[in-house]
Amino acid sequence: MKTALRILLGLILLTASLAKLSNMSGFVAVLHSYRIFPPGLHWPAAIVVSGSELAVGSWLWWGRRLRQAAWTSSALHGVYACFAAFMLLRNVPILNCGCFGSYLARPLSWMTVGQNLVLVALSLLLVRLARPTASLYIR
Repeated sequence: MKTALRILLGLILLTASLAKLSNMSGFVAVLHSYRIFPPGLHWPAAIVVSGSELAVGSWLWWGRRLRQAAWTSSALHGVYACFAAFMLLRNVPILNCGCFGSYLARPLSWMTVGQNLVLVALSLLLVRLARPTASLYIR
């Protein structure tokens, strides 16, 4: 189960990252629609977001220091959930949440928040599963 979970979480992050990286100008336009970043920070924000997803997704697939990778995945999805909730509470209409860049455009909704919270929960489950087991040392 641990391997399947790390591959699933890694695949989601890698797919999201590659979708953003394949059309960075489209993702920058999505970030612009959020009306939260100053104009000069759209490109740097796009690079940081897509690079972070690429790094964490690759780390999960690599499988080394898996607990730390799972904690990082949990934090990343937690930030996304909080950010989405903040935007929804501001009542800013977002036609494309940007989860997969400019591809698979869907409006930002409470479902987006819920999906990110599910990914937080799955990441935390992976943290638990990746915990080193205590071995009994018998003399």
